[in-house]
Amino acid sequence: MDNKCNIVRDLLPSYIDHLCSQDSIHFIEEHMNSCEKCREVLESMKNNVDLSNNMDEVYKVEVKRPFHKVSRFFNAQKKLTNYLLIATLFSLLIGLVFLIQSNKKFSEHKEEVTNIEIVDQEKEAIMDDVFQILGSSTEVTEKEEKQLLTIFKKYNEKLNLLAVFPAANLKDRLQENPSVKQEPTTIYPIEYSKAAIVIGDEGVLGKRETIIPSGYDLGTVMMANKQWGIQYEYKSSYEKNIERHHQLTYYGPSTWSFFQAPILMFIIFSILFVVWLFLKRQNNHLKDVMG
Repeated sequence: MDNKCNIVRDLLPSYIDHLCSQDSIHFIEEHMNSCEKCREVLESMKNNVDLSNNMDEVYKVEVKRPFHKVSRFFNAQKKLTNYLLIATLFSLLIGLVFLIQSNKKFSEHKEEVTNIEIVDQEKEAIMDDVFQILGSSTEVTEKEEKQLLTIFKKYNEKLNLLAVFPAANLKDRLQENPSVKQEPTTIYPIEYSKAAIVIGDEGVLGKRETIIPSGYDLGTVMMANKQWGIQYEYKSSYEKNIERHHQLTYYGPSTWSFFQAPILMFIIFSILFVVWLFLKRQNNHLKDVMG
């Protein structure tokens, strides 16, 4: 091996990496044409470089593979988090719409209940007025009769008949219905032939035995004390109010029935929001890990 071979072989790494000058390239190639050993050295060095490059590429692929999996998982979870955020906001919006509707219906219901409650107030008022007129007397005087007519006219739009019974004539009925001694009570009407006085639209009615009691089960109210029993019937035009009062009192909707839909939607919103927060934090953690 002469000095040219040594010089060429020293230059081969730069030649392979295309770092030589044009004169050096010309010198190396000219030498290669006449030196078989240097050509073999060049081929060997090229093969080593190619193998090293291939190994680098394989190494890079293997190193990056787990990160590709993490990246795909991260992107999928980001999409899931976004969809979950949309569902969370949607449930909140639906809950607010339901709340507005429920609050409106509840306000209307409360207003109706307030208007209907006047039925109970009137029961107490009518009975109090009549008992106050009769006092402790044992018979209805002419003065008391006029006062009773005044009471009837006061409630004329609602009352069909107002009757006063001596308590002595009601012993059996009072024993069957002791609640009438405590408060105004809806009751099947007592025959008016037993009444001391019956007042209607035409004033004090005679021939009380010919008066037909109301057939409406909620249309007659009675209350009694030791001396007297007071019974009145509602007009048929007012029976719808009485029926509605009864329905709302005993079968009316509860507050929960008005607000169960928005409450349910707010519960769903809370659950989705908590899950969204969890995924959001997990995504931030993965983002930090991936750099």
